[in-house]
Parts: sequence; C-alpha cells; structure tokens
Amino acid sequence: MTPTAATLAALDPQAPDKPVLLAVSYLRVSTREQAERGGTEEGFSIPAQREANHRKADELGARVVREFIDAGESARSADRDGLQEMLAFIAATRVTFCIVHKLDRLARNRADDVKIHEALINAGVTLVSATESIDQTPSGMLVHGIMSSIAEFYSRNLATEVTKGLTQKVAQGGTPMRAPIGYLNVRRTDDNGREIRTVEVDPDRAPLITWAFEHYAEGETSVTGLLRDLTARGLLTVPTPKRPSKPLGKNTLYKLLTNPYYCVAPLIHF
Repeated sequence: MTPTAATLAALDPQAPDKPVLLAVSYLRVSTREQAERGGTEEGFSIPAQREANHRKADELGARVVREFIDAGESARSADRDGLQEMLAFIAATRVTFCIVHKLDRLARNRADDVKIHEALINAGVTLVSATESIDQTPSGMLVHGIMSSIAEFYSRNLATEVTKGLTQKVAQGGTPMRAPIGYLNVRRTDDNGREIRTVEVDPDRAPLITWAFEHYAEGETSVTGLLRDLTARGLLTVPTPKRPSKPLGKNTLYKLLTNPYYCVAPLIHF
C-alpha cells in the first residue's frame, strides 16, 4: 500500500502540525566504474549528489521521503529501474518536489526529458535541480529547455568522439575494448616514458581456447558439452580487482565461438 502524505508525516515524530512538503531525490551515475569508484559500494558521485539534493530540500522546506538510484545507467534511455520506480511512486503519492543534482542526471535527450517532465507535471510534482536555476516560470522553463538541449548535444558529441577514437584504434591494429579470453590487456612504458597499451596471448588460457575451436569444429559436440569439457579442463575468466575468476557461462562461450576477433587479431597466434 502506497503511503499518503499524512501517513508519511505521521511517521516523523518531529513533524509539525502544518502539512509537510514532501520530496523525492533521484541519483544517477553513468558507469559501473563510477558507481564503485573509491572502493565503496556507492563510489564518490552518489553520496555527493545525495548531499546536494538534501541541502536543496532543506532550502525548499521539504523532506526527502524516498530516494531512487540508478547506478551505472546511461541517461540516453528512460528505461531505467530507478527512474521508472520513481515515476510510479510519485503518480501514487502526494509529492511536491522531484530533486535532481543536475538535469542531465534525469535525461540526456530532449524527447525523454519532455516525457519525464510531463509525467511529473501530471502528478503535480515540481522538478528541481540542486545546481541549476529551473522552475515553472517562463524564464525557468527556458533555462530548462536550454540545459536539456546542451545535455543531449554533449551525449551525442561524446558518442561521436568515442566512435571516432575506437575506429582509429582498429585501423592501427589495436584492440578498442577488453581483450577476449585467451588474450591479456597489457600496459608497458616505452623508452620515452609513454604508456603503451597492447594485447598479448594469455599463456594459461590460450591453449584451452585453441582446443575449444578445434574440438568444436569437429562437429561432434554441442556448446553445452564443450562448456562442460572446458570447465573440467580448468578454463576460468580473467580475474579483476572486483571480480574473481569463474567458469564461463553458455552464452559467453557461444559469443566466444562466434567472435571474429579470433580470426582477424593481427600477428597473434595461439
């Protein structure tokens, strides 16, 4: 059962007799690395956004009754669990404000921004940015529109630049992503002190990957059977500081067997 404003206020023993303005706080970071940076479960950005949003709530004389978080979720899509849960909550609860740290935490394209803002307005909720001057006045709406357009430009331009860099790296024979199992990402420093990132054959896993391709090509085993044999032979993923080694899954093995990288990786042979 969704709580009403009166119920939420009654839960607070310090609540005054007059109605309390209620707010929800929305927090988001784009990547899992941001969400885990600093060795903590929330990284650095989420706590900083939370603190700023609560300060804004205090300025408004409001109390944050629910917090919604999307950690490691891009704002290029509105299909985010935290966002959708928040929209459902405000549609069923008497909330006055929706507080975000910046507008680009909520959306990074104009179409989604309009839809989300419309849902807030229909629920009688005012969107508030902890760091930007937006409100329901004509000038505030103008600023909102400009900031939303800037967020969309930044997102699209960043995607273009990233694609350009990845394409150039591929053209030069590089690997523009984490090397697939059987290879290792390696960092070296040249004589001039410059960092060089390259890929080398993984001496522990490469023989198993070679065996997997050869055995599967014989046509006498299924992906499930091949996975069972590889696991028995000791094939595990490469560990990271946050994720230990583990056996491959069926989908991972299928993607491995259909990955063209193993055919075109230049100058690398198992």
